[in-house]
Amino acid sequence: MRRRERPMLSLPRPLLWAFVLLLCAQLLHHHQDRERLQTDYRGLSQPFSAAIYRGLAMGSEQLLGYLLALRLQLHDNQAGRHFRYSLIDYERLVDWLDRITEISTGTEYPMLLASRVYASTGDRERLRHILEFIQRRFDDDPQLHWRRLAEASVIAKHRLGDIDLALAMARKLARQPASVEMPRWARDFEFLLLADLNELESAIAIIQAMLQAEAVNDRDERRFLQGKLLDFQQKLFESRQTSAE
Repeated sequence: MRRRERPMLSLPRPLLWAFVLLLCAQLLHHHQDRERLQTDYRGLSQPFSAAIYRGLAMGSEQLLGYLLALRLQLHDNQAGRHFRYSLIDYERLVDWLDRITEISTGTEYPMLLASRVYASTGDRERLRHILEFIQRRFDDDPQLHWRRLAEASVIAKHRLGDIDLALAMARKLARQPASVEMPRWARDFEFLLLADLNELESAIAIIQAMLQAEAVNDRDERRFLQGKLLDFQQKLFESRQTSAE
């Protein structure tokens, strides 16, 4: 036999009031604790100029850059507590990432932190700051940073929902000279992204321009592009046939 649950309103009034007061006390404590944590959080300071850090490094700029990057990465852990990324000033954070990049050229660590750590924020404005940093700093060393730009393009599409930004990043990858070594999918990311967006005509036009201009000298790459061209043309033909029915 199933036991009937007693309605809450049938409880004695003093017990109900005690329950309400206890709930209010818990909510108040949670709110005060949250405010206290935000008050205890120490924000990022403004970084010094790159010239000052180079002077302090005394010829060990790579080591100093690495130490500053570690310090930045550990900033959200203070006094034994982990603070949410939502408390971090992302404009100031990008200033630090820029400064570390400037004093320790040739290192991927700041870009890695940007794409793998700080891009995990759920705030769209903060995420945009990080993606714009990656896109801007890619030009410093495309050979070193192409993976980060490819990741940023995917993030821009799927998490930020900014197709124009995603395509701009993919286009940067596609326009790199042959001296920048990267896998085929990275160079072809632009038209693959367009095809994924059902922009088949644009994807076809890009591939045809690449083949006609003989911008691709590798035999396997040309064969791959020709195969994709036929595939996209077939898909475009089928979609038009479906629309005409």
